[in-house]
Amino acid sequence: MEEAAFIKGVSHVSLSVSDLHRSLEFYRDALKLPLLREPYPGIKFEGQEAMLLVGKTALVLQAHDHHQAGAFDPRRTGLDHLAFHVSNRAALEEWETLLDEATCSHSGIVEVEGYGWMIEFRDPDGVQLELFTTKG
Repeated sequence: MEEAAFIKGVSHVSLSVSDLHRSLEFYRDALKLPLLREPYPGIKFEGQEAMLLVGKTALVLQAHDHHQAGAFDPRRTGLDHLAFHVSNRAALEEWETLLDEATCSHSGIVEVEGYGWMIEFRDPDGVQLELFTTKG
């Protein structure tokens, strides 16, 4: 396989959301993700979407006109959780304070034995999210 054919990273992650403006407010304001593109009509579906930036990866929020109601369940085939990398333990401690200020319920800092630390929480639709850093 030629080097050009190797996967270089993740381009974007798309999450289906029940309320685009509520989710956009959460990811933009509570998680401090910069807005890449304001809400616009869906490209490949009926509904609206917006884009935020996580490093060099786009996080796309998609609100389908005919979405199927139901609580997020990581046991269902599909997304289990989405983890965001932070630089170190001190940054994780800052995030703990920011989540508190945003009144976002979370696990607090939890050690992942021999590997790192994380904070677990959920978005407005109940999607499981993590802030994570490795030891080292």
